[in-house]
Amino acid sequence: MKNILGLILFVAVIAISSCKPELEEIGPAYAAGEGIYGTWEIETVKQVDLTQPIPESRDISSYFSSDPSRKMQIRFDKENNVYAIVQAGALPRTFATGGTWRFDTIPFPTQLTFITEANDTIVSPIKNMPREIDRYFGFDVTRTDSCGTAYIRYEYNFKRLN
Repeated sequence: MKNILGLILFVAVIAISSCKPELEEIGPAYAAGEGIYGTWEIETVKQVDLTQPIPESRDISSYFSSDPSRKMQIRFDKENNVYAIVQAGALPRTFATGGTWRFDTIPFPTQLTFITEANDTIVSPIKNMPREIDRYFGFDVTRTDSCGTAYIRYEYNFKRLN
């Protein structure tokens, strides 16, 4: 009886160990922030009212997607970390027509800082850090009043054009 149990245990161990999957190369590593370069088009926009006890969110994407000329396009260039508004669309001119940009920390950025041509600074939390293979990217812009109290947040989501 012991021999049979030992044989069954031995066969089970051999069967389990032979089912181990082969390890393959997981692919190239992507440097943080390298995927932001290129042209992005607005995909969705949400407006969040921060003055309410429970912030209310409204999807205002349909206003921008009804006509292709109403979709903002932004291009991030690698040289000198310059950005340009390729197509202004119907969005408020928050980002002017261009300027410079930078990440808050490397290698794991959490915020994107825009410095417009008029030297206005816009600090935007990043929703996701795009890699070169990612098609979507997003960040938020929060507006504050003269006392520094946040009253509205815009949640921008972009789709890669190139």
